[in-house]
Amino acid sequence: MNRYSQILFFFPLLALLSSCKPPELDPLKSSRTVVFLSANAERPHELTQVQNFQRMVGFRDRVNFIHHDAKGNANLQAEQFGLAMAEKPFAIAVSPVDAARLSDQVAAAVKVGVVVVGIGENSMSLPCTTSVATDLKEVGRLAGDIAVKALKRKAQAEGATDIVGRVVEIRGEEESPMSQVLHDGFMEALKAAPGVILVHDAPGAWTKDGGKSRAGDALRLQKSFDVVYAHNDAMALGAVIGLGEARAKMMVIGTGGYVGAEGGLSLVNQGDLDASVFLPILVDLAWIFISKKMDEPGFIAQPSYRVMPTAITPSNADQMLREGPPPLPTL
Repeated sequence: MNRYSQILFFFPLLALLSSCKPPELDPLKSSRTVVFLSANAERPHELTQVQNFQRMVGFRDRVNFIHHDAKGNANLQAEQFGLAMAEKPFAIAVSPVDAARLSDQVAAAVKVGVVVVGIGENSMSLPCTTSVATDLKEVGRLAGDIAVKALKRKAQAEGATDIVGRVVEIRGEEESPMSQVLHDGFMEALKAAPGVILVHDAPGAWTKDGGKSRAGDALRLQKSFDVVYAHNDAMALGAVIGLGEARAKMMVIGTGGYVGAEGGLSLVNQGDLDASVFLPILVDLAWIFISKKMDEPGFIAQPSYRVMPTAITPSNADQMLREGPPPLPTL
């Protein structure tokens, strides 16, 4: 066989071999599916998590984002976990309604190589790849500490020796575990000043209208008080409206501390709220981990990470607007 014949023979053979084995795809450029299972996206804080997660995933090419909301139903969330697994996902982030209900499913997912990231304190007991949480009790404690310090300054200005004050608390929901933990932390901080007492405690359904109504109720029933603590900034803003002229004599504290029309950081900076407590958006760190795992499959995370809340007052609101929240933990 002459050289020309060899070349003619070689190219068809090469084509045949190539057709038998498709070219390998770069795994870093191949499609990925990331699923977020929220506990209840009707709550403003969790809706913020969903929106942030979807926005961040959208910045990465060839990553598909799927969201399922359990609406507070543990059985529905278990079904949704099954739907998520049917998508053959790269990762599942889950804010559990009932961690025990999902434990076996999470363990099975991790066993077959799915990256599972727990979101929130409830996820810490799950056998996830890693979990991210904030100490909600500390969030409440920070709010209580802000209230006590303000009342201490008031006492000093009036020449009084005892710190006294009447406090109103507006919860998100009566039976909400999140609201209960925030309340426990808040009350723990108030113990530093025995003269500061809680005189009214009612749910505002996480809405501005709810905060407005509950503040109006408190004003009608209690006549006077010194501090309003609301479990989110929307209710705090509603309380400001509901208090009317009485607002000038009261301190109003929210929770959340985000940027926006009903965000505590913006509202404190504008002078509409006296303070807020920044509630970290946990999916931010979750996505950093998932993205890193896509780039570095061998990366091993710590079993869990905690992101600390931050008190927002007029003294640091402008700085946080310019620089953003405190840095996230290093992976």
